[in-house]
Amino acid sequence: FRRTSKSLPGSAAVTLALSPGGAMLLANLLQPPRCPLASPIRCQAPAQHHQPAASSSRGLLLRGAGSPVVKRLPAGDWLLWYHSGARVALATSPDGLRWSAPVAPDPLLPSTDWWVFDTAAVRPGDVLVISGPDAPSSPSRRPPPSSSAVYWLYYTGSNDARLAASPFPAADVAALPGLAISQDGRHWARIEGAHHTGALLGVGEDHPQGWEKRCAAAPKVVMHADGDLRMYYHSFDEMSQRHAVGVARSRDGIRWERVGKALEGGGPGSFDEGGVRQGHVVRDRAAGRYMMAYEGLDGNGGVSIGLAVSEDGLRGWRRCSESPALCSSEDDDEWDVAGVGAPCLVQMDGPYDWRLYYMGVGKDGEAAIGMAYSEGQGLPRFNRCDALLM
Repeated sequence: FRRTSKSLPGSAAVTLALSPGGAMLLANLLQPPRCPLASPIRCQAPAQHHQPAASSSRGLLLRGAGSPVVKRLPAGDWLLWYHSGARVALATSPDGLRWSAPVAPDPLLPSTDWWVFDTAAVRPGDVLVISGPDAPSSPSRRPPPSSSAVYWLYYTGSNDARLAASPFPAADVAALPGLAISQDGRHWARIEGAHHTGALLGVGEDHPQGWEKRCAAAPKVVMHADGDLRMYYHSFDEMSQRHAVGVARSRDGIRWERVGKALEGGGPGSFDEGGVRQGHVVRDRAAGRYMMAYEGLDGNGGVSIGLAVSEDGLRGWRRCSESPALCSSEDDDEWDVAGVGAPCLVQMDGPYDWRLYYMGVGKDGEAAIGMAYSEGQGLPRFNRCDALLM
């Protein structure tokens, strides 16, 4: 057995014992730790600096931020985890449009342990909001109220400071997926994965038979059913010299087995011929299938957002269109003229109504978070939101 013990600020330590043959079952792990429960997140007043969108900021929600992970809770509150510099930050909202200032303390900072994989920078990948005793038995069940929730944060960590320095890091930036768990969304305990650095997966010499040689980044996790979780991540394939989205499966959310590639870049001349990254997968309630929003790199290095669908979420991924679902703005003064990526899909109450939260980059290199929406039947096409109209 290998024991890992981490402390939550203001609470007792969280200790897990994992056997070499497999981690403890998901149902047991989801039981809340026996420590005082911190106050659940409550929606704060929107930050004063958020003003209605002007002509040069259509769709803009939050400046100086990237990698949005947005969750809508049953009570109506919205939570947004994002990266700001090297850290993960959290904001709240009553409607998903007007966001608060960052909630203190920062949810996740780079680790101070010298031997781990995330000493220089961390970025949020995805958050599962699930309960303890009432863990959902199928993806169709709604998550519990925030007061009884357990939050699982899957994140990208790196010992390379370039992960924090650029909105779109270079292909040779080493990064691995990690996991932290929280009872309140603010205070987190890192959970050691199977890799010797504490990461959930290894690459390169640690996994010589795999195509992932440099990184396994931007983990997005879907709970398909009890004992069947899927992690989507991207890496760089040195054989094809392109990024691709891979998938791994797990029974407990900690120990993962790779399945292979889920989606690769398109053909010559396509908007994603240079590869695909940042695949965010959700189950489409209306169609009963899986939808993936992803970054597509064109032949000149431009970044846009595409859509793909699959019946089972593992195989048969196919593009919804030969054109991007969202492109960079054409106006040089716009905040997202230099590229759009890091998509996060949220299906609204209407089965055909979607929100697409994304990171945009301006000509000055500043990253910011925006939102586009889609309404009506059929495969979604997204329009940037206009705060004056919504």
